[in-house]
Amino acid sequence: MKSRIFSGFYKILSLFSRFPKKNKERFVYVAIGDSSVEGVGASHHTKSYPSLIFEKIKLTYPKGEYHNLGKSGDRIEHVVKKQLPQVLELKPNLVTVSIGVNDIRGRVKLSDFEKDLMYLVSTLQNKTDAKIIINNIPDFSALPTLPIYIRIASKILIHRFNRSIEKISDNLNITLVDIFKVSRYFCKQWKKFISNDGLHPSDAGYALWAETIIANLTFL
Repeated sequence: MKSRIFSGFYKILSLFSRFPKKNKERFVYVAIGDSSVEGVGASHHTKSYPSLIFEKIKLTYPKGEYHNLGKSGDRIEHVVKKQLPQVLELKPNLVTVSIGVNDIRGRVKLSDFEKDLMYLVSTLQNKTDAKIIINNIPDFSALPTLPIYIRIASKILIHRFNRSIEKISDNLNITLVDIFKVSRYFCKQWKKFISNDGLHPSDAGYALWAETIIANLTFL
């Protein structure tokens, strides 16, 4: 009889151990980048991928802070000039970066993009203790809403810019999340994963984006 009681007791303990341990330490999460960070296309700002990531963070850090600095239309130069100073003031523990689509659309030189991205990441490393996660550029060239001639040119540029992002990630030893690969699901089932504007992710698309990044939050 006693053995059954103890067996049941240990089963209950094992169930509680599956829940994340609460941490009362300070934790600040900052998301920077473009419209994908801001959550354009989502039904509500709480459906953006950074908001969904923060929901996961709060399971471990109930008193955590979240700041979304993403701005629609921003390129890497805007992130460096406007968003980076704010990030440094916030003293984050985690920074996620998504940038590059507007640089391609704005015909920014790859060398300029690479120089600014290198400066952004190295400054975050030197002036904060944050874990940095950057995603590459999603494959928007496959969207059926784009004219064929734009798709062909965009695909070439996306690969070039993504190689630069990968190179910088490797050189500076930061986590790179392959959203390019994930975005292929967006285009195969674009009515589900793409919003009504035909360009940005829907709630389902942002949820998939968030899950991909959350898989790299091994410290939670």
